[in-house]
Amino acid sequence: MPDVHIKGYMLQLLARNGAMWDYEVADQVMSAYGLSGDYWYGTVRLTLTDLYAGGLLEELEATIDPEKSLGEEKVLFHYQLSDFGRERMQQSGLMEVSR
Repeated sequence: MPDVHIKGYMLQLLARNGAMWDYEVADQVMSAYGLSGDYWYGTVRLTLTDLYAGGLLEELEATIDPEKSLGEEKVLFHYQLSDFGRERMQQSGLMEVSR
């Protein structure tokens, strides 16, 4: 399990991997924290929306793909970390150091 809160882990994940779809972030977060189920899947997606609303993420694209959204027609979002998000991660000590 990561040693950082879920929001911080999500930001680190996007900083490390670059642009990701919301379902990809949800899968990795749930796996890393040992979580499962619709509640946690929805919580991760809502947290991404919160980070986007705060300007920490940029939305690159949106699509509907029932195969990727557990068989339902949900809007899926492709996010990347914004410059402001990187700045805030550095200020808060969340930016991982390259080894």
